[in-house]
Amino acid sequence: MALVKTKALVIREQPYQDHDKLLTLFTEKEGKQRAIAKGARRRKSGMASAVQLFAFSEMVYYPGKNFASINEAKLIEAFYPLRNDIRLMTLASYITELLDVFYDFYQGSEIVLKGVTHILYYFATEKAQNNEALALALQLKLCKMNGIGPVLGRCVQCGETADLVGFSESGGGTVCARCANKGKERLSYTELDILRFCMRSPFKAVCETDFNESHVHRLFKMMNFYISKHLDRKLKSFEFYNSVLSDLKER
Repeated sequence: MALVKTKALVIREQPYQDHDKLLTLFTEKEGKQRAIAKGARRRKSGMASAVQLFAFSEMVYYPGKNFASINEAKLIEAFYPLRNDIRLMTLASYITELLDVFYDFYQGSEIVLKGVTHILYYFATEKAQNNEALALALQLKLCKMNGIGPVLGRCVQCGETADLVGFSESGGGTVCARCANKGKERLSYTELDILRFCMRSPFKAVCETDFNESHVHRLFKMMNFYISKHLDRKLKSFEFYNSVLSDLKER
């Protein structure tokens, strides 16, 4: 097979053999890929910075049966400030894990890759009014693009479009006052507006909007539960992120 040249984001890394790295890449041309970066853990490796977690790089690799083999890697952006803030780093890890759980190998989206690199840039440069709102927007957009909702314009049980006051994870979206019960998350009108805005708006608009932090955090947690339920996958980075938040509050 011919060499592949593509832009790629490193969404997972782990040591492999003595001096190599086993990477999970989210690429522009060939979706999610597993690749070996030989010698990347050597002190004088020329590709070390280009194959670290969160690195967005121009890569040349040779496809293989089990793993691609990286021939060249040139760093485009490392998002270095993420590593200096434990909260940002763990939130960025959650962002990259979302890509991992939503896409199988050889599946991907150039639009999603572009959006995620923009989010990491907003995190690293501290440009966002609310970082969790960007994570929430990605949750919603990935759900919509991959066919798991959520429905936000009508009651998923009766079809009513007015008095939407709750959210049903199992039902796949909002429920009206008549259908809401103790088994449904309650939603304020403000929270519903936030969900709709984050789903339909570009990341730049979400980045520049000042949201109520408690509303966003609650919706972020709700959507993580929704994703875990519908994909039947628990996102470990979310638990770690919550533990970091708890530790920071106790200091």
